[in-house]
Amino acid sequence: MKRILTALLATISLTLISDAALADGASGSFYGDHQMMWGNWFMGPMMMLIMLVIGIVVIVIILKAFGFGGNANTNSNTQVNALIILNERFAKGEIDKAEYEERKSTLRD
Repeated sequence: MKRILTALLATISLTLISDAALADGASGSFYGDHQMMWGNWFMGPMMMLIMLVIGIVVIVIILKAFGFGGNANTNSNTQVNALIILNERFAKGEIDKAEYEERKSTLRD
């Protein structure tokens, strides 16, 4: 799983780098000597920041989807711990079978 994620991040990085290199190759266009309408002073840096933010958001979403960077299974871990405690209380005789079954069904819902 880590190899796939590393390969994906490397591919995204190389794509962004190569796109940036190719975007700077045109000289002279419809707008004269400027490659963009406002002379690269506004749109160039602004588009770079937008693409950087989009890239970071995509990477964070991918990492969260694969379970990195947080407690993805917090609810299931809590449920398992509660069942273990419930089993121990039943085994010690602290609760009867009816109460055990009721709480167990409640936890599984």
